[in-house]
Amino acid sequence: MARIRTIKPEFWTDGEIVECSTNARLLFVGTWTFADDFGNLDRSSKQIKAQVFPADSIECEPLIRELMAQGLLVEYSSNCKIYLHIPTFKKHQRIDRPGPARCPIFEDSLIIHRTLDEL
Repeated sequence: MARIRTIKPEFWTDGEIVECSTNARLLFVGTWTFADDFGNLDRSSKQIKAQVFPADSIECEPLIRELMAQGLLVEYSSNCKIYLHIPTFKKHQRIDRPGPARCPIFEDSLIIHRTLDEL
């Protein structure tokens, strides 16, 4: 289920954010609304596209890779399934009463390591 999230004014001038394309920035904000309260979501570009850009002809996979290359999203695997983690989620969002995790909790040991060429 989507959640109401906030965007702080300093988001727009953050050094990592300004390096991204406009659509990647919008997708990044969109991931916050569909991530669980721990900053994790399914790593499905098809699902993310349907959630964030339902009526637009936008390919999300290149945008996800762009955000990963900037370190704004991290892939991790648990039980043979791939997820995305938003490392700066707590920087951007304050969760007073977190709900239950919908994805396995992210741990550094679960990161999928890829080179930039593999992204």
